[in-house]
Amino acid sequence: MAGTEGDYFMAKTEMINVLTIGRTEGYVKKSSAYNPYVPSDIYDWDFKLVCGNYLFTDSYRGFNPYSGVENIYIKNQDEPIWSCDYIGYILENTPVSAEEIYGFLKEGRGNHLLDCVGSLFIDYSYKKGNFEYQTKFQDHCKAILQREEIYYSGSLAGIQISAGYLQEKKY
Repeated sequence: MAGTEGDYFMAKTEMINVLTIGRTEGYVKKSSAYNPYVPSDIYDWDFKLVCGNYLFTDSYRGFNPYSGVENIYIKNQDEPIWSCDYIGYILENTPVSAEEIYGFLKEGRGNHLLDCVGSLFIDYSYKKGNFEYQTKFQDHCKAILQREEIYYSGSLAGIQISAGYLQEKKY
C-alpha cells in the first residue's frame, strides 16, 4: 500500500526518494552514449522507471526552449499522484552555447540530487569555473514551485521553472 502520511497517497519522504531515483536514472544519466528515453507519440521523448510500488515518468519536447512533465503513479493506476510541469530556455545573446549551459544544468542538478540527502526541496547552489547553478523552492502544502537559474560569468544565461503537485487521497 502507498504511504499513509496525512491525507496523501504517498509520504513526502517516499515522493522525494522516487523523484531522486527517477531524475537520476533518466535525466542525469542521459548522455550521447546512453539514452534511457524513447521516442513518443505525444512528446518528443518518454522515460519510465518502476520504483517499488510506484512508476516514475518523464516526458519532454524541444531543446531550446523545452517543456515537459514528470509524473509518479501508483503501479497499475491511471491517474498520477504527483505531477510536475516544467519549461526551460537559454537567454538570447549568451556568450556560451546552449549545449554548454544545458550540460552544466545537468551537472548542477545531479549534484543537488546527490547532496540533498532526503531534503530535495531546499535551496541549493553549485559553482564550477565560470558557471553557477542556483535552485530555489517555494513549498506550500502539497504544491512546489521551483526556479532554476544558470549563470555564466555572473550573468543569467538560462532558466527553468517547475511546478509540482501532490494529489490528495480520494475517499
